[in-house]
Amino acid sequence: MAILESRETPNWLKSTIIDAKGHGVAQGTFRESKKPKRYSRYAIYMKKIIEVGPSNFEEVVTHQEWKDSMNEEYQSTMKNGVWEIVLRPEDKSIVTSKWIYKIKHVEYGSIDKSKSRFVARGFSQQEGIDYEETFSPTSRYTTIRSLVPLATSMGWNFHQMDVKTAFLNGTIDEEVYIEQPLGFEVKDIKVYAYRLKKALYGLKQAPRAW
Repeated sequence: MAILESRETPNWLKSTIIDAKGHGVAQGTFRESKKPKRYSRYAIYMKKIIEVGPSNFEEVVTHQEWKDSMNEEYQSTMKNGVWEIVLRPEDKSIVTSKWIYKIKHVEYGSIDKSKSRFVARGFSQQEGIDYEETFSPTSRYTTIRSLVPLATSMGWNFHQMDVKTAFLNGTIDEEVYIEQPLGFEVKDIKVYAYRLKKALYGLKQAPRAW
C-alpha cells in the first residue's frame, strides 16, 4: 500500500502567511508577476536588420547607407579589374551571383559599419568546366600554438594585417562567366554578362587563387 506524504502546511509558514495578511500582502507566492514582452512582426524584423543585417537586395535598395556600401564594393572590383563585359556565350554556363550584407560590430557590440559583398554562387559552377582544383591555404592551430611560445622566448614581435578585398587580387585561369550585380547593370542582363579575370568571393577556386 502506497504511503501518502503529508501535504499540511508547516507551522512556521502558517505564521508567516498570517503576518503577511495582517500587513495587506496577498496570500500565495510573493514573486512579482510580469507580462511577457510581445513584439510585433515589424519590430522583430527591424531587430534582425539592426543586429544581423538585411538578407536581400530589395531590403537595402532604398537605404542610402547600404547603397554607399554596395558602391564601395563595386568600385573595388572595378579598380582591381575583376571582370570585363561580354556577350553571353551560348555554350557556357553563367554563374549566378548575389549581394551579401553584414553589419560589422566593434567592442561592446556597438556598430562599426555596414558591409556589402558581391559574391558568386559557387554551387552553380560545374566541376571540370568552371574550376579544377580547390583548397583553402589556412594555417593549422598547431602551427600557431607552436609559433607563439617560440616568438615569446626569442623576443620576436607579432604583426597582424588585413588585406582589403583579398580574393580580388588572385587571378583565375578558367573561363568563368558571371551575372551582372543587381543595381549596377551596365547593359542588358539577358544579352551581356561578365567574364571574370580575377577571383571573386564565392568561387570554388577563389581561396586557391588567392
